Amino acid sequence: MSTSPTRTRLVRALACTALLTPAAVVAAEPASAATAAQMQTEVITLVNAQRAKVGCAPLRTSTALRNAAVLHSTDMRTKNYFSHTSKDGRSPWDRIRAQDYAYGSAENIAAGQRTPKAVVTAWMNSAGHRKNILNCANKAVGVGVSQGGGDYYIYWTQDFGTR
Repeated sequence: MSTSPTRTRLVRALACTALLTPAAVVAAEPASAATAAQMQTEVITLVNAQRAKVGCAPLRTSTALRNAAVLHSTDMRTKNYFSHTSKDGRSPWDRIRAQDYAYGSAENIAAGQRTPKAVVTAWMNSAGHRKNILNCANKAVGVGVSQGGGDYYIYWTQDFGTR
């Protein structure tokens, strides 16, 4: 059975399109396609690199602090505000204690930065945030990121603890 040259070209063109389409879709994804967990881990890695430069021990991750941070970032995004004080009046210490962590020591928040590197750079360029990151008395950290709405699209919270 012979195949016409036109049909052969058409089959080859369709095969090439099928092979190339997934690559084009993947290439079009934004750099911010990382999961929240990946971004939170990257923030901790970048923060620990900054701490190492000044002789501070690396922060250990705390599930309780992470939960407090995630909940606050999500609350800020869904209720469209930006503050250390929740819309219901809770402070960082209230939110951290609600997660059964009694040693909260500091909180950094940010909004709008699309990558972990951008948010850590912003925090390091702010005297108060930098002081929290480089405080060697801080021993634990939890990072929360929430994306997808609000005025800033992405909200970050970093809660610190002394144990």
